[in-house]
Amino acid sequence: MTQKQRTWLKYAGNALMLLWLALGVSAVLYYNVALGVVYILIIALSFVITAYSMCAKCPCRLESCAHIWLGRLAELLPRREPGKYTSWDGMGSVLYLVGLHALPQYWLWRHKALFVLFWALSAGVFVMLHFAACPTCKNRYCPLKLRVGGPDLQNG
Repeated sequence: MTQKQRTWLKYAGNALMLLWLALGVSAVLYYNVALGVVYILIIALSFVITAYSMCAKCPCRLESCAHIWLGRLAELLPRREPGKYTSWDGMGSVLYLVGLHALPQYWLWRHKALFVLFWALSAGVFVMLHFAACPTCKNRYCPLKLRVGGPDLQNG
């Protein structure tokens, strides 16, 4: 895969993420505006928690972030010392995934096609980012890196 194709996949994955989250927000807002607003706040908080727990500790967040806008969000947060991630850091990622997936399920389940589409978009996001972002990521400490070997900041 060429660098141009990887870049395209990164942006397409981020666009797919926006569609996925918009579908969840729409499903909740349609039935309950107050919970829809809560879900929007959960989404925002989930991104901040992930950016702080994972991205702020990433040694390449400023010069070569493979995840595009999470790295930019991390630039606004206090920098953390790069190194191995702790269990607490991992909890940030778990909260992120649970926060984005859990709340809209009840309303999505009412419309099975939307439920399936939500999970298909979610899977598509992770597959696209896995093939576009992970191979170019230089963070050797990342527990989310789904590959073995490749470039890192320590070994080139």
